[in-house]
Formats: sequence, structure tokens, C-alpha cells
Amino acid sequence: MSCLSWNCRGIGSAATIKELREMARRVAPSILCVLETQVAKARVEQLKGTLGFDNAFAVSSTGRSGGLGIFWTNNVSLEILPYSQYHIDAIVSEGDSEPWRLTCVYGEAQVSERHKTWSLLKFIRASSPLPWACVGDFNEVLHQHEHEGVQERSTAQIAGFREMVDVCGFHDLGFEGHRWTFEKKVSGGSYCRVRLDHGLATADWCIRFPSASVKHLTAAASDHGPILMQ
Repeated sequence: MSCLSWNCRGIGSAATIKELREMARRVAPSILCVLETQVAKARVEQLKGTLGFDNAFAVSSTGRSGGLGIFWTNNVSLEILPYSQYHIDAIVSEGDSEPWRLTCVYGEAQVSERHKTWSLLKFIRASSPLPWACVGDFNEVLHQHEHEGVQERSTAQIAGFREMVDVCGFHDLGFEGHRWTFEKKVSGGSYCRVRLDHGLATADWCIRFPSASVKHLTAAASDHGPILMQ
């Protein structure tokens, strides 16, 4: 099993679709999560064949904001659970193996509202005993050194994220590859570089998949890099 997650910052352009298709062919994930699609549900779901997948489910954007999609091959079975503008929750089954839970996350972009994402994940944790993995753009870091920019990141922001991780019993799966998942040029010619995208999993999920790892990939069509959990 492998899961590719990418904040594509809009899936409406031919260039983004082409890059996503080539990426999916290269790494051959069983599951693909796309974040910030910025288009309607139907437009995302109709891309499943183009991207090389058998199944799709999407959440429409609100205007040009947000939008999520999840694609999967017939090598796995997904049961879609409750979803929102900021997450898609699913139960994953592979053959005769015991099922586990996967949540694709797009963390609330507004700092003042981000606690809602953490509350949502804590609610999910309390509602299910299944081994659980969470992947996506959380819009937050676990440590100050994961942020490099003009200003330091608020310690309160980081603390809120870390508290959710502790309550949910998550382990950070770490990463291989490029240090950052988000890189953008800001005023004055300097860069803001941040590790916003993470793969998190509970202890029982890590026992189930002891060799699981996360790789940071690169992409030209977005200021976010994709991450591959496998």
C-alpha cells in the first residue's frame, strides 16, 4: 500500500493534470489524495481514468477555495466515511487483511480557525479503535526548526498541533528527501520554507506497517511538494 498526497493549489490546469498523471505513473500509489483542488466535485472525480485510478470521491471547493479529492485503485477497497471541506475519512481494506483508517487532511488555512481541524481529528480518534494514519497538508509544523522565514512561527500555533498529535496518539513518520514541503518567495526577495505536510500514524498502525516511511517529492505546478507514504 502506498498513498500519495499533494496540495496541488488548483487542479483545473492542463499542466497540473499532466504533472499529476506523470507523478502517479512514476510512483504508482494505491491511493492519491489531492488538496486545494479549487474546482467542483464532478470535475475532480472525472479525472480518475486520466490519472490511472479506478475510483474517486471528491469534496467541492467553495468558490476558488479548498476542495479535496481521493482516488484509489482496485487493489484496495475504500469505504468513505464522513467528510468536510478539510478532510476525507475512509476505512481501507486490502484483501483479507484487517481494515485500517485513513484520513486525508487539509488544515484550516486561517490560524484563528485551525483549532477546528485539531478538534475534528481528536473527535475521529475517539470514535474509532482502528489503526489510523493521517496524511496531508496540516498547515502547521511540529517543531520551530521546520519553519524558515522572515518571522518565527508562533509557539502557540505549534503547541496546538502537538497537543492534537499527543491526544490522538500519533507518531510522526518523519521523511526522506527535501527538507521542506512548502517554499515561496516573499517580499524582499527572501523565501519562506516550511514542512507543512506530514504523515502521522498511531502505534498500532506502525506495528501493522513497521517499514512505513514518508518521502518528500518535488513538483513544478505548485509551491507545495507532494509526499508519498509507503
